[in-house]
Amino acid sequence: MDGLSRRLITAAVLVFSILALTGCGADAPQSLGQAYVAPETLNLRGQLTQKNSTVAVLKHGEKVSIIDAHRRLVKIRTENGITGWVDSLALLNPEEMAQIREERKKALALPSEGEATPYEKLNIHLATNRKSPAFAQIPEAEPVTILAHKAAPKVGGPVKPSVSFDRPQPPARRTRTPRPARTSSRLPAPPPPPKPPANWQELSAERIDGNESTADLKAQKDEQAAEKKAEEAKKPVIMEDWFLIRTKTNQVGWVLSRNLMMSIPDEVAQYAEGKHITSFFLLGEVNDEKKGVRHNWLWTTLSETLPYDFDGWRVFLWNKRRHRYETSYRQRDLEGYFPVHVDPLDPSVPGRAFQLITKDDDGALRRRAYLFDGVRVHLTGTETYNPAEKSQDGDINARSRNKTPGWFAQHWAIFKQRLSGRHQ
Repeated sequence: MDGLSRRLITAAVLVFSILALTGCGADAPQSLGQAYVAPETLNLRGQLTQKNSTVAVLKHGEKVSIIDAHRRLVKIRTENGITGWVDSLALLNPEEMAQIREERKKALALPSEGEATPYEKLNIHLATNRKSPAFAQIPEAEPVTILAHKAAPKVGGPVKPSVSFDRPQPPARRTRTPRPARTSSRLPAPPPPPKPPANWQELSAERIDGNESTADLKAQKDEQAAEKKAEEAKKPVIMEDWFLIRTKTNQVGWVLSRNLMMSIPDEVAQYAEGKHITSFFLLGEVNDEKKGVRHNWLWTTLSETLPYDFDGWRVFLWNKRRHRYETSYRQRDLEGYFPVHVDPLDPSVPGRAFQLITKDDDGALRRRAYLFDGVRVHLTGTETYNPAEKSQDGDINARSRNKTPGWFAQHWAIFKQRLSGRHQ
């Protein structure tokens, strides 16, 4: 084969390759929209009708392109070019993903309200809804940090797809022009249809042979549906407690609080009396010659599922003489909100200061500062609390720490309480 023949063959192969690539590019489906994977893992199915046709496993937060849709299922393309089918409920739109990332960033700066461990593997949800996507899982007995509390209905509303895109339109069918009928003669136009009688509604509603008419059956079904809806509206809404938690790997999300065990010693937890412990804090340690090192504690509790964070709080001290925990101070039947703040331990200042936010009878939120001197709790200050007031760095406790009374102010307040007979 001479050189000219080789060059002709090479040129033909190049032209064929270019045409093939051009044809593939023209046939490649266009993107209908962008989305992100919501659950922790998501199986990408190659075939729409085969459940066991997994071609890839996607991770939470992966960006994908929507290229086709069939009812609730959508066909997506990953950034690696892999295509397959998934449920649209497992996808988030870009606005939702940006909001989730912003909320996680803010949650990482929230102060700790205590630690807890799950009884078993526990799913972390994006929202306080059992049907919301679970994007991560907590291993059994792995400690997590409590950040916030929220009460939500046990049966949430139906979850709807959040991704939006322009559904592909089927190709328009070519309309056939009707051919005129071949008739030997021109026929006259048909007469217009007769009009229904003026009393056709009454005639349709009449009973025939003792049977109910269609109109009666429809009215009866509508009445039954309205009664059923009214009965459901009367039923009380069952609420559940949720905790916003942070894991060791800085994953932030919502979990059912009943699946967590607060990491407080059983010697103290036994005094919960069936109440739900929502937060707890160390108030110092005590060296007992017989029992060893023990700690004083502050905790908050909820007696039932309520729209606030606690309805009671209590301070426990370790009695070295009796070798047991005893109550130093206790308040019940109140409306309290997070955050609960405990000042860092300062060896130069006796006792431990802490602040709690509660709502008074006049409806105003007030933050009260207390001092625990190792035996008793003293009220040292009260101020109106405005949740909107935050420092520039986003720390909602900065204002509280800046206004914590000093050593002299705290003990002067205690001295005045003793003089007035209001010592607590």
